[in-house]
Amino acid sequence: MTRTPRPTQPRRWTTLAVASVTLAAAPAFADLRSAPITLTSPDARIWLAEQGGEAGEAGTTANASNDAAYLAKIGVVEGHMLAARNLYVLGQKANAVALSTRPQEEGSLADLVRQIKERGAADPSVTIAAFTSTMAKNAPIAEVDASLTAVAQAFAAATALDADEVRARFDAVVLLLKAAADEYSASIENGAVADVMGWHEAHSFVALARQRLTDLAALPLSAAASAKASTALTDADAAFGDPTSATPFAGDPQILLGIAAKVELIASSVR
Repeated sequence: MTRTPRPTQPRRWTTLAVASVTLAAAPAFADLRSAPITLTSPDARIWLAEQGGEAGEAGTTANASNDAAYLAKIGVVEGHMLAARNLYVLGQKANAVALSTRPQEEGSLADLVRQIKERGAADPSVTIAAFTSTMAKNAPIAEVDASLTAVAQAFAAATALDADEVRARFDAVVLLLKAAADEYSASIENGAVADVMGWHEAHSFVALARQRLTDLAALPLSAAASAKASTALTDADAAFGDPTSATPFAGDPQILLGIAAKVELIASSVR
């Protein structure tokens, strides 16, 4: 499966620290300071649509339930927004804006919006567009984060009806980790990070997976499995190094592939 190269700017990274920003109103983004994971799996693409997806990334989801696929798709789109925010903090405005619009340009957002509406939740498109516009006008980071919080809240509302689908939610975490692995692997060439946007997507997917597991830890049916999966994710830090560094770290994708496999096995114990 070929990937269309993403346009990237020269690496004009700044020393702005992601860790200095707190998104208290957006639980899904509270883990910004953690180094995400990187998994590399040829079957990990999870745009979950027959057509579309990033550079033709139609996902292999034969074993995923409709609910898990839906939740994973939300995680992927949400992860794009978080990654865009992190690029913005690092001084890469053009990449940040481009990444935030990618799901819409590739059609995956439209497919997701259709599913969200079918489930009776509100269309998040306007909120996402507002987030992009905020970055495009060079707004202060506090304003960007407030806009991102609104995006997080919109997606939280879109998943509220699936709150009792414990196994589906856990399976969605697995799919999100596989997507992270795939993006991370594809972002590295000859031992260096060649696709900064893809690298940050992987980082954000992992951050969101960690948050999802934290939420699942509060439920009796998934508490034990969530604790085990969260422990497995601690090994992912070695794949990313310092995500606020001027030069993104190119680690070993096999680390994250292994983590994804572990979490998938743990998920099988959830009923």
